Amino acid sequence: MTNHSFHFTHYKLDAYRVARELADLVMELTAQVPRGHHKMVDQIVRAATGAEALIAEGANRYTPKQKRQRFVEARGEAGEVAAHLERLRRYRFITEEQLMAGLSLADRACALLTGLIKRHS
Repeated sequence: MTNHSFHFTHYKLDAYRVARELADLVMELTAQVPRGHHKMVDQIVRAATGAEALIAEGANRYTPKQKRQRFVEARGEAGEVAAHLERLRRYRFITEEQLMAGLSLADRACALLTGLIKRHS
């Protein structure tokens, strides 16, 4: 998908790649949630895609302060995804294995974002 000639800064960030993978997993997992739970699905999808978008936005901002703020917001979104994944598991909409895969990605995204936040502080 990113094998093209564009040079957006976010393509160079591991945090962006992990957040994109997390968003893709969330889309896959929420497809199996029964109808009637659209608000729950909407919340987790917004958080996952929000993290991905905020990393891209932050990477392409100019000042360290602007970058840091977007990365802080993205870290919050990734943490929110983790909470929603746990809820999906409690309601038995996803398996323990799926939960662990999602939490692993969310945790990795948060760790990478923490590094970016520190770098721009």
